[in-house]
Amino acid sequence: MVTIRCGEQKLENVELVCFDKDGTILTLDMYIPVMEKRAKLLLQKYGLKEDSYNDIVSLMGLNPETHEIILGGPIHIERVEIIHRTREYLRTLSINSTVEDIAELFDEVDHMVDFPDHVKSLEGIQGVLEKIRNSDAKLVVVTHDSTEPAAKQLASAGLFDYFDLVLGLDIDSPYHAKPAPDMLQYACKILNADVSKSIVIGDDDRDMLMGKNAGAMSCIGVLTGKDKEAELKNADVILNSASEMKL
Repeated sequence: MVTIRCGEQKLENVELVCFDKDGTILTLDMYIPVMEKRAKLLLQKYGLKEDSYNDIVSLMGLNPETHEIILGGPIHIERVEIIHRTREYLRTLSINSTVEDIAELFDEVDHMVDFPDHVKSLEGIQGVLEKIRNSDAKLVVVTHDSTEPAAKQLASAGLFDYFDLVLGLDIDSPYHAKPAPDMLQYACKILNADVSKSIVIGDDDRDMLMGKNAGAMSCIGVLTGKDKEAELKNADVILNSASEMKL
């Protein structure tokens, strides 16, 4: 167990610390080449016209004109849902692809992207993770990305070994997406931790609601990702960054 200070909160006897991934411990930059490669591969696979490229990257959360991520856009939707949306878009072009076909193409892109060139951890986060790792508290990542690419990204940032468990949202996952309590409850069950002695750190109010719905000790919002302070309505405390956590 560990004692953690977040702003004016003093959280004692914490057994498990649950982090969101994107916008909380990693920047979103890595998704730019991923979305671009997905769109190009879809054009190639299905013989689509070039103007479909802009539609596809927009659907995934990239501004085709500026080549920047659309903050608050589809980038924050779970990967499984993006796969379904891609299938529906293809159907508007009379292409009857399956969810499995598109998921396989997405997986192919994950193996094509040289993540070490693009994955970046947020400033100061590694020091926080190291201190928690040196305590006897458990460390978990819970993300709406799929498990395998999430683990690969964390490894590319040099952070994977800090975590006892990385939980992604896969097509066959035995739990529901945030804000359902499932992912946190599942992590606590696997790691034999008391959910009432867990804390959740994330950049999205869905992270906060997951923690609230599961009965977590505290939910800490951070301003390094998706939501602004006013949108983190269910946070117990809001920090500029997870690096402000004190142990």
